[in-house]
Amino acid sequence: MRILVVEDNLDIQANIADYLEDVFTLDFAYSGDQGLELALAHEYDVIVLDLMLPGRSGLEVCAEYRKAAGVQAPIIMVTARDTMDDKEAGFAVGADDYLVKPFSLRELKMRIDALARRPKLRTKQELSFAGLDFEVGNAVARAKGLSTQLLDKECRILALLLEAAPEIVSTDSISYALWGDEPPESGALRTHIYNLRKSLAELGLADMLKTVRGKGYLLQEGLR
Repeated sequence: MRILVVEDNLDIQANIADYLEDVFTLDFAYSGDQGLELALAHEYDVIVLDLMLPGRSGLEVCAEYRKAAGVQAPIIMVTARDTMDDKEAGFAVGADDYLVKPFSLRELKMRIDALARRPKLRTKQELSFAGLDFEVGNAVARAKGLSTQLLDKECRILALLLEAAPEIVSTDSISYALWGDEPPESGALRTHIYNLRKSLAELGLADMLKTVRGKGYLLQEGLR
């Protein structure tokens, strides 16, 4: 796996390198500007992003990356700030996880491993299957001359299904892509699947999304 670490503290950089360089391929950036440049130039499995950086802040880097990156890597925001407002700000601009300094290098590796299992969302392309076109970045699905706007969770599910179509995407894979290791109550995924089916029905594709009991979900062309 290839990991980008954006951190201006050289001692922390060195500690991370000593602990992780035998396990991952590591790229380091000292400033926010350099970190954003590397993040947009390469496809990383996980980005470890400090909040306080020279130049652009970690929040600015995260927000710009989420707007511009063609392939969205998970982001761990690292900071000494530990208030709920600080965490909320990080998650609001697109962070996937939050690690407060000082942190255990073992815990950092565990969080990297967990986030790297999530499928990366490709936002700068149109996904298509069997007459259904999906502009991932704009969250717009089209078919038969009709269009509909999708909510965030439904977007993620549809992108996963389109990338795998016509193969099955397991329930566990979808759940992990949406919530990581902390899924909500059991009915949450069914609710999002129901909403996605409603959106597809608006496009005249009510029968496209199929449930494979005990396995997961798939998109299929026509009735079988």
